[in-house]
Amino acid sequence: FLSESRMKTGINDLSSRCHRPILLISFRNYIMILKGSREHAMLNAHISRQPVSVMTAVNFGELKMSHNPAETLVAFSIGSGIGVSIYYPITICGILLNFVLPDSSMLSPSKAHIQPSMFADTGLAALFDALSDFGAQRENFKVVLAGGAQIIDQTAEFNIGHKNHQAITSLLKAEDLTIQHADIGGIFLRTLRLDMSNGDTVIQTSGQTEVTV
Repeated sequence: FLSESRMKTGINDLSSRCHRPILLISFRNYIMILKGSREHAMLNAHISRQPVSVMTAVNFGELKMSHNPAETLVAFSIGSGIGVSIYYPITICGILLNFVLPDSSMLSPSKAHIQPSMFADTGLAALFDALSDFGAQRENFKVVLAGGAQIIDQTAEFNIGHKNHQAITSLLKAEDLTIQHADIGGIFLRTLRLDMSNGDTVIQTSGQTEVTV
């Protein structure tokens, strides 16, 4: 190996020939730079492998599906509408429907065609179509409902929350599906979350403790 003094002499000579200065660092500093770069690269590689947690909002009249273990599907502030959460553990598949009205015949057929997830009947049909595309077997479904509150019309003269509950319960029964848990009625807003990392469904009712199913 060359001594550091001989290396300096050679580099100075090379600099004079090239008519430009050449940066000189000690061997020790060079090793430290390499070590730092390697540790930095290892840190970046470690970070890049970590799943990024994602929260996806399912708004009123929407249907969303996920296979991402780092994702959480969430329907905020459910009132008289109902959130339907279904988790299929075999393939880590989850879906959340946030419908508003019980029957697509209540409005024009064109509305149901454009936004089927607005209604219990067409929304549930779209939900089953999405799940069947991934070969999900219905006997393994974990079904949770939340919503159906009586927010505006507390006299129950036109209790849309109750009608929504009747509609979705009847439709699920016709499909021979068991509802594992239902948090329905009352006068409070609810938030429904489906955690894809473990299949937990969490219901948060205003002013109450969270319920995990």
